[in-house]
Amino acid sequence: MVGAATVIVMPDERPRRHLAQRRDRAVVVSSVTFVLLVAGCSSGGGTITPSATVSTVTAGTITSQVTNTVTSTAGGGTVLASPPAPTPEPAPVDADCPYLANDAVADINGQHTGTTQIIDVAPYPICIFTRSDGEPLASIRIIQADTPESAVAAVDAHVPIDGSDPASQPPGWSGGSMVTDTGSIYAVSKGTIAVVAESNQQQSIKGRQMVITAVGNLGL
Repeated sequence: MVGAATVIVMPDERPRRHLAQRRDRAVVVSSVTFVLLVAGCSSGGGTITPSATVSTVTAGTITSQVTNTVTSTAGGGTVLASPPAPTPEPAPVDADCPYLANDAVADINGQHTGTTQIIDVAPYPICIFTRSDGEPLASIRIIQADTPESAVAAVDAHVPIDGSDPASQPPGWSGGSMVTDTGSIYAVSKGTIAVVAESNQQQSIKGRQMVITAVGNLGL
């Protein structure tokens, strides 16, 4: 799943998320899913004024809403970049997650797992975990972007800067975490890879542990 990033300012150093104004939590995502939206940006001299819209996208059986204008900072300049463009996804099928075991998800979230499904996308399948009663438990997705800016944008699409707290685990990764009405989201990137984990628990440590475990298992 790849797409071109539109970059307004391209500084020399690696992009990093702007960490100011993260303490006001905003609930913009519901349930367990991953959504990639293309951000609209304008270029030219003077002030850059991004437009923001909220789109609803359904992946499998779960729907989320995210704002599709993404703003990050790098080297003191403003970077507006698009996450990878969405691509068609096959229907979920029952299967074990190849990089995050059911037992690990159960231990991290403190709930027994039921049926696990995967959505077969590149570079690794999306993994959707349910509880023993069939209700959503957690999900995790790994995103391959064309550029580091696009990977940062994918993170920002899930945990908007203004409504999330900074995240820096595993070491070398950066992003954010936030609590929603139905759980929590933890999303980080390093280079051109982003990882997004969601849990039905309103504790971001759950997603953080899932990401740390998945990154370790894959050697990312």
